Amino acid sequence: MTALETTSVHYLIYGSDGRIRQHGNCAPSLLSRFASLHGEGYAVMMVPAERYSFDLDATSYVLAGVITPKGRVLDVTEYTIRADGVGSVRFEVPAGTSVMHGNAMTAIEDGIFEFITDALGDYRFSFIAPAAFHHFEVTIHAV
Repeated sequence: MTALETTSVHYLIYGSDGRIRQHGNCAPSLLSRFASLHGEGYAVMMVPAERYSFDLDATSYVLAGVITPKGRVLDVTEYTIRADGVGSVRFEVPAGTSVMHGNAMTAIEDGIFEFITDALGDYRFSFIAPAAFHHFEVTIHAV
């Protein structure tokens, strides 16, 4: 084996949406095979050592071939409303966001999340955001 074959490089595999699907270390000779294992619409790239971390997929996505930090959707993630069927929480989310509450997941098609209730309680929602954003959770206290 040559020195090049035993050298390990950092890599990532990403989808056409920019979401990082896999990352790790491998011999450079294996890089071309990795993307084809995932199928059409995936690409592989080497990652410079100073940009690589074990949580790369949680902190970054790929935009036009560049590793880019994910953005935050909301600064406020806890709200209190009156449980009167009128008071509401309403905010914009990026296109392609889905929300999970209980065991049900719903796509937010119009880019607006809105919650109204007449039942007292604490409601926790988990949001699955597009690749460019961190997933996030919101708690709403209905009093």
